[in-house]
Amino acid sequence: MIACCHGLICYDYVLMKIMDYLSKRKPVKGRKKISSSLSSKNHRAVLVLLPHRRRQHSGTKMEAVGNGTPTGDKLVLRGLMFHGYHGVKPEEKKLGQKFLIDVDAWMDLRSAGKSDNITDTISYTAIYRIVKEVVEGKSHDLLESMAQTIASKIFTNHSQISAVHVKVGKPHVAVAGSFDYLGIEIIRYRSIDAPN
Repeated sequence: MIACCHGLICYDYVLMKIMDYLSKRKPVKGRKKISSSLSSKNHRAVLVLLPHRRRQHSGTKMEAVGNGTPTGDKLVLRGLMFHGYHGVKPEEKKLGQKFLIDVDAWMDLRSAGKSDNITDTISYTAIYRIVKEVVEGKSHDLLESMAQTIASKIFTNHSQISAVHVKVGKPHVAVAGSFDYLGIEIIRYRSIDAPN
């Protein structure tokens, strides 16, 4: 399955890939080399055929808003704070510091909403434990690597989750000026970053 950033098929991208593939193929004996442009007749045929080959995306159906951020049902964890030993400077590895983490995990919450049963959702504490384990565990030089590890472990442990947003902040950075924290944010999609 070819997917764009929000887990849905992007027809322009698919057509570009098909044309790229067709233009590089060796001609079959007795046939002419395939032209690098599709006629409008062929173009319609491709668009008709592709939806039938599309696999349903697990979890909640996500739609992208302006910047490609998923929308829909999600679990929300805000303001998780742990002490860890991450950073490129030796003193960060030795003394450590506090890290502030926010997580959004997209999944379909309809069943849980109808049943009122914890088995139809994922407990917040399961996500909390993953974040705690990563932040308090193995040292990372970069916040990007720490966030990526959190997202990867969430996908590995919870197949219902279709996308993850992780924000990592450092409230105590040796930078002159006034701020709440400095940090990074990542958005990861199962269809792109953790395909089966």
